[in-house]
Amino acid sequence: MSNGIFRSPVHRVMTNAKKERISVVLDYSVDPEKEIEPSAQLVNEKRPALYRKVKVKDYIVAHYTHFSQGKEVVMGKLKI
Repeated sequence: MSNGIFRSPVHRVMTNAKKERISVVLDYSVDPEKEIEPSAQLVNEKRPALYRKVKVKDYIVAHYTHFSQGKEVVMGKLKI
């Protein structure tokens, strides 16, 4: 995790009747028992960690619970 330094872009699509549109889906899996946390290279005394460690499985459950309820993604719940 980027400790709030990098932000995800908003996905926007502009249609064009004259050109084909190709979408590519990439998927990967991570061991659900692994912990994720801000990258050590992006945390220091001047920029302390903004988010706590969380197990992948707990993050996924929280993310999809919020998503299914139409709420914002769960990152706010992980803030320290």
